[in-house]
Amino acid sequence: MIYDVYGYGEPGLGDQPQRLAEALGVEWALHESDYRGSYRAARIGTGKLRLQSNDLRDGEDRYHQEPGFPECRYLLFVDKSDRPDEVRSRLASLPQWRFLYRSVVG
Repeated sequence: MIYDVYGYGEPGLGDQPQRLAEALGVEWALHESDYRGSYRAARIGTGKLRLQSNDLRDGEDRYHQEPGFPECRYLLFVDKSDRPDEVRSRLASLPQWRFLYRSVVG
């Protein structure tokens, strides 16, 4: 299984959720989580997308979901995708979304 992570450095998302949805051909569903806060999720092929803040809070403690990329205020996770390279190609139209890394499991 392949897991890709992309980062966005601006302080606010603005129209990025809509632009991502158009580029990837998905519809976002809004979710709330004690762990992630407010985030958006969508399905793409056999995989899942998750758009969330990199700045998280655990009670009074603040931390980064991806501590190696503190300059990225928002993260796009592409989990278990059967077409990660297609996703990456589609995101090329949104150069403000920087590819951070890929993990291959199994």
